[in-house]
Amino acid sequence: MSGGLGKRSRRVPYKSDHGVNHSAPNSDINVTPLVDVCLVLLIIFMVVTPMLGRGRDVPLPVVVTATEHKEGDQVFVSVDDQGAWIETESYVERTGFLAALEEQLKTAAGKAAANGSTGPLLFIKGDRTTDYGRVRTVMEWINSNDSTVQPEIALVVDLPSSE
Repeated sequence: MSGGLGKRSRRVPYKSDHGVNHSAPNSDINVTPLVDVCLVLLIIFMVVTPMLGRGRDVPLPVVVTATEHKEGDQVFVSVDDQGAWIETESYVERTGFLAALEEQLKTAAGKAAANGSTGPLLFIKGDRTTDYGRVRTVMEWINSNDSTVQPEIALVVDLPSSE
């Protein structure tokens, strides 16, 4: 056998010790999982945030009969012994209250127009234990306002518990 059919060797380059170029470990931070977690948290907060802070919690009067009202974009005003509340800000004087209400109504009117609604709704939440005169005063402030945005006004009440 002289035709060069001797012992054949197979060369595997990744198994040789002298031909492999070993590099140092990579110590860079992999940001892909961090970005994924941040995006998930952002989405969760975007969904939960509108459900928070819809006016101050006050005990509401109980309704005897009422028809359901379809809600659109709304502004909540709460009235108790301490004053009138728009979201979480308290107001005891008319001018500051009406200026803040005007801004909230403009925002709600823009959202209502974008959604195709007829206009913003203004929900008034009167504390059951507060003198009705305070609630009436706040309603008079709202009705006397020469605002460019005229909202529909609704009073918020609790439904009677079926015991």
